[in-house]
Amino acid sequence: MKKILLTCYALVFALSAMAQERTVSGKVTSAEDGSTLPGVNVIVKGTVNGSVTNAEGMYTVTVSGNNAVLVFSFIGLTTAEVPVGEQNTVDIQLSSDVTQLSEVVVTGVGVATDKRKLAIAVESVGSKDFPAAPTASIDQALVGKIAGAQISSTNGTPGAETNIVLRGINTINRGTSPIYLVDGVQVGATALNTIDLNAIDHVEVVQGAASATIYGAQGANGVIQMFTKKGKDGKVHVDFSSSVANNTYLNIGNLHKAHYHAFVTDGENNVIGTSGKPLTLDPTTLVYSENVQYNPLSTTSVLNKPYDKNLQYYDHFAFFFKPANTYNNSVTVSGGKEKTDFHFTVSNNKQESNIIENGGVSRTNFSANFGTEIAKGLTFRSITMLAYTKNTIKTQDRSIIYSINNARPFANFEQLDTDGDVGAYFGDAVGVNHFNPLYYQRNTNVKDNKEDFFQNFNLNYKLPKFVELDLKYGLNYQHQEQRTVYANQTANNNATATQSWVSNFAPDAKGEIDDYFFNKTFQNFLGTAIISFDFKEDFNSNLPIKTVTQVAYDVRKTNNKQYLSYGLGLPTYSPFTASQATTFVVPAADIVTRSKTDPVYYGGDYTEPFFTYGYLVNQRVEFGEVAGVSGGFRSDYSSSFGRGSKPFTFPRGDAYFRLSSLNFWKDGALAGAIPDFKIRAAYGEAGIQPKPFDRYPTLGTKSLGTSNSFYIPSAQPNPDLNVEVSKELEIGTDFGVTVLQGTNWFNDIGVSMSYWKRSTNNAIYDVNVAPSAGLGTLRDNAFSIESKGFQAALNFAIFQNSSLTWNLTTNFSKQTSEITATNGQEIVVLSSAGSTNYVLKPGEKIGQLYGRVALHHVDDKAPDGSYFIPEAQQANYTVASNGFVVNTATKQPVFSSKLYSFGDPNPKFNISFINNMTYKNFLTFVFQFDWVQGSHLYNQTKEWMYRDGIHSDYEKPITINGETGAYTAFYRGVYAQGQANGTKDYFYEDASFVRLRNVSVGIDLNKVLHINSMRKLQLMLTGRNLLTFTNYTGMDPEVSSGTANSAFDRGVDHNTMPNYKSYQVGLNFGF
Repeated sequence: MKKILLTCYALVFALSAMAQERTVSGKVTSAEDGSTLPGVNVIVKGTVNGSVTNAEGMYTVTVSGNNAVLVFSFIGLTTAEVPVGEQNTVDIQLSSDVTQLSEVVVTGVGVATDKRKLAIAVESVGSKDFPAAPTASIDQALVGKIAGAQISSTNGTPGAETNIVLRGINTINRGTSPIYLVDGVQVGATALNTIDLNAIDHVEVVQGAASATIYGAQGANGVIQMFTKKGKDGKVHVDFSSSVANNTYLNIGNLHKAHYHAFVTDGENNVIGTSGKPLTLDPTTLVYSENVQYNPLSTTSVLNKPYDKNLQYYDHFAFFFKPANTYNNSVTVSGGKEKTDFHFTVSNNKQESNIIENGGVSRTNFSANFGTEIAKGLTFRSITMLAYTKNTIKTQDRSIIYSINNARPFANFEQLDTDGDVGAYFGDAVGVNHFNPLYYQRNTNVKDNKEDFFQNFNLNYKLPKFVELDLKYGLNYQHQEQRTVYANQTANNNATATQSWVSNFAPDAKGEIDDYFFNKTFQNFLGTAIISFDFKEDFNSNLPIKTVTQVAYDVRKTNNKQYLSYGLGLPTYSPFTASQATTFVVPAADIVTRSKTDPVYYGGDYTEPFFTYGYLVNQRVEFGEVAGVSGGFRSDYSSSFGRGSKPFTFPRGDAYFRLSSLNFWKDGALAGAIPDFKIRAAYGEAGIQPKPFDRYPTLGTKSLGTSNSFYIPSAQPNPDLNVEVSKELEIGTDFGVTVLQGTNWFNDIGVSMSYWKRSTNNAIYDVNVAPSAGLGTLRDNAFSIESKGFQAALNFAIFQNSSLTWNLTTNFSKQTSEITATNGQEIVVLSSAGSTNYVLKPGEKIGQLYGRVALHHVDDKAPDGSYFIPEAQQANYTVASNGFVVNTATKQPVFSSKLYSFGDPNPKFNISFINNMTYKNFLTFVFQFDWVQGSHLYNQTKEWMYRDGIHSDYEKPITINGETGAYTAFYRGVYAQGQANGTKDYFYEDASFVRLRNVSVGIDLNKVLHINSMRKLQLMLTGRNLLTFTNYTGMDPEVSSGTANSAFDRGVDHNTMPNYKSYQVGLNFGF
């Protein structure tokens, strides 16, 4: 009887429990764009009962009672807990994890890894965080987005590259460019600003050798990896976007020419020459009758005469600079099923030049990402990118502004002669270095067409257990054809009278045709085997250990070719072809008069092959959720390794420890305030390869009479050259903080901080050798470099409720680089600026300038304790009202006779503040401020305008010994004293700035209109570079005249085109 009763009771209890159980279902979507989210874990809190969302984001789970709580989690998204209550349907939207502590990354580790289990700093930027920049390029989109990086837009010319320094200077020979990857394969022929921003899902960045060892002899400058967008399971999506931006050049310092002059004039204020007659412009030749009379060093010369008689004032900036438009259009089709996905994008970016009659740049991109599961565990993916760029820019904008800033303001550059032609050179009266930019435009025609092709094939096989095999092959090809035609100018009266014309090779005005052909082919093969063990799951062990072994083989092959030719002596009629030129030439290499950025430097028929391969072994061990270590090495072989062809091996190791996973932390009060806390450290080595022929001694060829001859060039490679090896130690921490628990404010704060220190002990550069060697310079491992810095990223969820979300990201970087040793001699490095050179010697910062320093006190002393001005002579000097010591007799300033360091021109730190607000998921407001502190620019633009007496500073009166006036002697003396055109700290300016980089407002009208067939209908209003706060007196404190990504030539503004201010309106709609 007892057993019967117990059985009845058990049956009743079971029936009661079954009566309380019910099925709950729902849909999980993204809070950002409303798309479905497959693969989200849905668990009943406190149980092992759960489910995973399917391709449509749907789930079904069984719950008991009304007190059940569902926990929704997915890596990279914020975990959400929802009480079920009496609901049978629970739909939810998940937001991105603003702390960025739970993202999954690949770059730097080679295997998809949760950020919480990383011992290195990996920065990532998603496509939703890309600004709507008018250029629609990756490099511009990353400005201010990467903690620790210095990414600067240093030139406003259409198509110009950004300057990128990820972690200090590691080399002089190779510059600061990192390597670029697309879905694991290197892009070796296509420029970063050619890749279509619309095709990129997110970008990951690793910045130093500690995290770039797996990339071996090419990873020391860091890695920027782009991951393309993939289709999602579900319905086919069609998205369109279209925008137009209006751009105007910045002139933050109000650079302009003086409205007054100090030339000799007659009684009616006509400017006269030595003949005593007013200057006149010959209407036939467009040449002034004679030069102006001007003695700027005269103590009585004052700039106070207006241009109101025979010479008039023309605003050259207003004439040559114009507002210009940028147009962006794209269409995307994407979708997928359970085993197949696709994503296709076609886009066009068209940017007009802000210089009159100067053409523009148009780029059309096609991107395709297709993936399919061929068999169980075997997947295939193809990524294709095509780009066609048409560049019709006739004259580089810097040539334009150089010509403008070297011309006195009375030149009327649109003046036509009696034949209806513009003139090139108006005579010395306008300035000996001036040239009419309009003459460039009217006599130059450029067609520069470039095709880029990138193909990535990926085959991945996941065995049922333990082993994953991955093969990647990438082909990157670029073909460029550039034809520049300089018209026959012999009929131009001005060209004949002044012997001034435009040309590249031509020694006369008879014109030329230049044909440049470039082909770049880059191939990358990467084979990887990944062996993974989970001791608990695979071996029924109690040890919570997971191991990942990675073995990879990596091959890179490059072949660059160029063929240059030119024809001289063109017909005066049109049309014509190159065959009608009187002379046809394939130029020889010119390493004397041409820079290394000029193709002619290498010669008209040049091929540069390069081959490298290496293998990687890396072992990773994780101890539950608490800790992990990894270690390994990469060895590389290369065609540039020269004598012996020995491999270079780069070791690495790292470790992390998550204190927040220990029981004392999880069970204590700390878990509520700091739910995640990790410390980490990493060491690694990576390299920068010598250039392809740096190790091969070469003979040059020259024509000798009617035959060729050989000679030994003065600059020689070195067969004993070593790879530049960068060694880095990185120490950091990542943690999350909840400040005001139980409120909508500051719920989530993610912090990531890293200190790093690195050294390069065998940096390459050309050094002088003894004359007895018969050479001028020898490429050698000439010096050692040390860099160190601190970086931090803070991600705040400032406010969150059902209607409003406000997130703030702050990225901080502080870094410095200096020379620690040389091979016994100082190394002088020429700058792109006129007189300004850099000196590399131990203890000095890279990029610092040397020059003469101005005195600010009559009794100023030199570093050796002696007076700059002998005590007996100090009575002859005084301090002018502008703070500079001047000679009372000459009114000219005083500079040191010796040269001194001006200090580090690079920023002390840079920081970005990125705010992102969303209201009811239909209104977004985003703005970004960038603050660069402590950077300096040598304002050589101003120095040369001082030389010609045309800078607006000449109008500023100063007081000397109680007398006030706009004394030209002072300003001209700044240029002339000590050394004419010498480097002086007077022109070395603080270029710190705060800039409103981006601001945008987006309104999704479909959230209001509820059009059934549309997913979104978003109107975007965007501004870029709208506000800048700086003390720099040039046009733009962010510019640099140096070659893009130069390691040292970064601190000079030598007539550099500024960035532009943009206003953009765009429309995005999707079906």
